[in-house]
Amino acid sequence: MALQLITPPTAEPIDLAEAKAHSRVDIPDDDMLIGALISAARDFAENLTGKQLVTARWKLVLDCFPGGERPEAPYRQAFSLPGNAILLSKFPVIQVVSIQYLDLQGTIQTVDPTTYVVDYSTEPVRITPVFGQIWPIPVPQIGSVWVTFDAGYAAPLSANGNDITVQGWAPLAVGSVVRLSNSGGALPKPLQPKTDYFVQSVVSPGIYTLAATPGGAAIALQDAGSGTSYLGAVPDGIKAWLKIRLSTIYENREEVAIMTRGKIDVLPYVDRLLDGFRNPEF
Repeated sequence: MALQLITPPTAEPIDLAEAKAHSRVDIPDDDMLIGALISAARDFAENLTGKQLVTARWKLVLDCFPGGERPEAPYRQAFSLPGNAILLSKFPVIQVVSIQYLDLQGTIQTVDPTTYVVDYSTEPVRITPVFGQIWPIPVPQIGSVWVTFDAGYAAPLSANGNDITVQGWAPLAVGSVVRLSNSGGALPKPLQPKTDYFVQSVVSPGIYTLAATPGGAAIALQDAGSGTSYLGAVPDGIKAWLKIRLSTIYENREEVAIMTRGKIDVLPYVDRLLDGFRNPEF
């Protein structure tokens, strides 16, 4: 199977201001370099863990729908990876946008979403036909099936008046519970991180007002905030690793280091910060 990045993230998990503060840089001369190093560190972390830090759209390309045993017996293992399950190795998956295939006439068809079920809680995410259904038959050639999905811990947001605009997140409904985060600045006042808010209204797709309580009045935003604000949050352990790795690369920009005195040991705890986020084998 092959994963293709369709829409890359529109923001980084660490804002330039936060990265510079951690690296103790207070001049603008290296802003472009530090920005590039943030992207490089994020790419490395995502490849190492299989996690998507900031929302992006992906396409999984398959040669056919998976076959094999279907878990339809009333009593079986409490958790399984059925033979007919499509497995999405990027995590966390926000939404499956579509499942498409080439039929025997070479026409692109979209699978009816009511005929399959997605378990977003597992890693990998599992997609199987609903009970009593089977996958359709595609043309027997390579690359004839593809699954488009959005994944990410956090999505960039902006504020305009009392509205927030979210990029790349699944549609939210009135009453949905959300949490916000920020890097390099502050959320729009009076919003606070690690606090539950409720969607008060859907102004248009991706644009919402928030309330402090279910069914409450819309929160009046006092400013647009600073730094980079997000719906959701990148785990603190991953952000800590990113900042440590970024500072190390910034201070040591060459391929090799020639030491004239002393000894430098690699600190093993740094990469261990990512251990809890690595994809399990499946």
